Order: sequence, then C-alpha cells, then structure tokens
Amino acid sequence: MIRHTFFSTLLLLLVCAGLQAAPAKPSREVFALRLGMSEEAVHKRMRRIATQQKEEREEEEGGEQEVWILKKDSNYKYLLTKFSREHRLIFVTVVAHPGQVRYADLGETKDATVATDGMNYSYKWKIPAQGKESAVLLIARGSSAEFLTSYSLYLSR
Repeated sequence: MIRHTFFSTLLLLLVCAGLQAAPAKPSREVFALRLGMSEEAVHKRMRRIATQQKEEREEEEGGEQEVWILKKDSNYKYLLTKFSREHRLIFVTVVAHPGQVRYADLGETKDATVATDGMNYSYKWKIPAQGKESAVLLIARGSSAEFLTSYSLYLSR
C-alpha cells in the first residue's frame, strides 16, 4: 500500500512538472551556444549535433556567416551563426519545423513585446545583462499566432 501511494504521488508530481515545462524566462543560449563564444568553441559544439552546410565571408563587416543543418532534432531544422572580425559569435538564428515550437516554449509571452500585422507575428524579449555577459535580445517570428518559424539571439545595445 505504501509503495502504491509513493508511485502515485511520484507520477502526479511528474505530470504537474510537465505542465509547467515552459520557461518563465527566455534563455540566453540555444543548443549550448552563447553569444560571445569563440568560433572554435561554436564549431566544436555544432559538429556534434549538426552538419555545416554553408560558410560565407562578409566583406563589409569582416565577419562570416554559417548555416548548420541539425542532425536529429524534432523541433528545429537548422541554425545560422554570425561571427565578428574577432571570431566571436554575435548572432544566432534557429529555424523551427512547422507547427512544432510555440512562442510560449521560449518564455512567458506576457513578458514579451508583441507585434503583428495580422499575417506575421513577432515576440521580443530583452534578457538583462548578467555578470560579465551583455544584455541579449531574443526575437521570435512566425506567420502563426501560436507557432514560431524562427527565433534569433542578438547582443542588445
């Protein structure tokens, strides 16, 4: 009887935890990538989870952009990275599989600045500076009011 009660309670706790799975605050990282990371560290991480599709140098800004196809992710298809002249990650965009990721999966939508023209939607969260890390801007976009198409992390100015 005690064993049955214990497992019933454990099951109830797991179900309740699952219901509150949406993050209260948006994350400043995606796939363990953080803005400001070295290009070498980004490549080391990405080679484990993705295949590099394309790399482009930007003559004007002196940095480069890369496209990475994710190997086995049910929510996201690929991501784009952009590096500064100093080979630091300054921008990352993740593109979702259609109808897989909700805006609310990134953070509390009530805390976001929302914009729409009736056909396109954007949710913007400002993540405050933390310790030595700069403030970050997370912008999610999509053509659905519920599901996003992509989201990006930028250094906030």
